[in-house]
Amino acid sequence: MIELFDVTRRFGDETAVDRISLRVERGEFCVLVGTSGCGKSTTLRMINRLIEHSEGEIHLDGQPIRDFPEDQLRRRIGYAIQSTGLFPHWTVARNIGLVPRLLQWSGSRIQDRVEALMALLGLPPEFAHKYPHQLSGGQAQRVGVARALAADPDILLMDEPFGALDPITRQTLQVELRDLQDRLDKTIVFVTHDMDEALALADRLVVMHEGRIVQQGSPIELLRAPADDFVASLLGGDDRGLKEAALVRVGERMQPITPKVGEAPWVSREATLNQALSLMLWHQTRHLLVVDDADAPVGRLSLDALLQKAHHE
Repeated sequence: MIELFDVTRRFGDETAVDRISLRVERGEFCVLVGTSGCGKSTTLRMINRLIEHSEGEIHLDGQPIRDFPEDQLRRRIGYAIQSTGLFPHWTVARNIGLVPRLLQWSGSRIQDRVEALMALLGLPPEFAHKYPHQLSGGQAQRVGVARALAADPDILLMDEPFGALDPITRQTLQVELRDLQDRLDKTIVFVTHDMDEALALADRLVVMHEGRIVQQGSPIELLRAPADDFVASLLGGDDRGLKEAALVRVGERMQPITPKVGEAPWVSREATLNQALSLMLWHQTRHLLVVDDADAPVGRLSLDALLQKAHHE
């Protein structure tokens, strides 16, 4: 879907991005992470030509992005940013319908699309006539995401979209975005400096440092085998085991046996190992009963079995 070949971006004598190569597959959730000034936002903006690359090639579906007229390219790619970028004197509905209007959709088609997106993102119908200043930070960010999705683009670029939100709202929107991706199967390139956010969202994690890509792979691959001390530190150092436990579901590690109801405290198979370990500590037990969505027992989670598997891995 998106390919970068030895891409460089210079600002005068300064090299912001230095000969990076990256391939983002169709339907993949790719997260660029790194410290401030590492080049991740510059990389994102080069994909939709908000910033032109100095050297190298960027392809979209196998075609160089410079073969597309700039306005047509940007209308094919949804873009969401931290400050939402909403027009303050436009209603929510008008903000969401911006790109469809530029594409000259009919009024009825735009209205249907706006209503569908508001429902998808949990915005009540009466919000259509509100203005950005009447919204909470989380609501405004949902509108920003809805606007980015309005023309049904294949690609969604997101530049620290949740960075200004409080931790609870931020975590809620992370879960909603991941669920949204599972349903819509968009190709997403997401920039953040928050490693916990990156680990929670990414199919592919790309670590950047001083304008270069130093490592990429699945979150678990990077947690288990960081390329160097910088990546290890960024991933949490000695906390990497706990961070990995937050990515693995109980259902992936339980023993598929039928225990007796009431023989141990229970945990959902959709919970993370991190949550399960916390329950074990709280209840001072080495075993948990695993239940499904209907609270029916489906297995047992054993601390001894987890430690044995971790030893072999």
